[in-house]
Amino acid sequence: MSIAAAALRPRAGRARRTILVALLLAIAAMLIVAEGDTRHAEAQLARAVVAMLTPGRAVASGSIVYFGIGTREVTGLTITTLCSTTVLVVPLVLLSVAVLGVTRARSSRVGLGLAVGVIVAVASNVIRFGTAAWAYSEYGREGFDLVHRYLGSLFVIAGFIAAIVLVLRIALRESSRTRISDAAPRRRGRARADDARRSAGTGGPTISSAMASEASPTDPLAAPLRRDRHRSGTRPGRKDRR
Repeated sequence: MSIAAAALRPRAGRARRTILVALLLAIAAMLIVAEGDTRHAEAQLARAVVAMLTPGRAVASGSIVYFGIGTREVTGLTITTLCSTTVLVVPLVLLSVAVLGVTRARSSRVGLGLAVGVIVAVASNVIRFGTAAWAYSEYGREGFDLVHRYLGSLFVIAGFIAAIVLVLRIALRESSRTRISDAAPRRRGRARADDARRSAGTGGPTISSAMASEASPTDPLAAPLRRDRHRSGTRPGRKDRR
């Protein structure tokens, strides 16, 4: 890879992140502006859950889910602005924008974490609608108030917290392949550093190697020295024979 190509890769990555941030901000703005249409779509999802939990048939019209059709009492469940999933999804989108802005998390993982978090938040809210309708059909207004105001609200809060945790864990978690690819250059760098330290440690002769080179038979200065010592020395036992 050339130097120019290596320099262009970080720029391309920053450009993709900038585009993704702009796209997420646009989505958040659209969700707020088109909040009414979002509630209409959410009513269609809630209708399927309400139909499974309440007697009779259920239909959705606008942001109202009618259930109990075919029975003696037909009731309408209205999805208001404060009860809509928009108030849950928009913070998740802004959280993803913040993750992209302040961390080096990969864009693909941020998108995956946001998708999972949105699914959890929407499912939690739709389940609250279904259980509130079921409580009304079984226990009347008291049951509806208990589930909608207290139990259902706590359930949605728990689901929203779980969605936040999932967004952060998925977005900030590195894949095993990324960890291996990042660790390989570090291992090569440590290996080169160890080689450099070993070569630096054996660069100069030690005392033992210097003595060995002095006593080496190939040293031209060592041979006369050994001959002189041999001439001046006495052989053991020669004096006794005289």
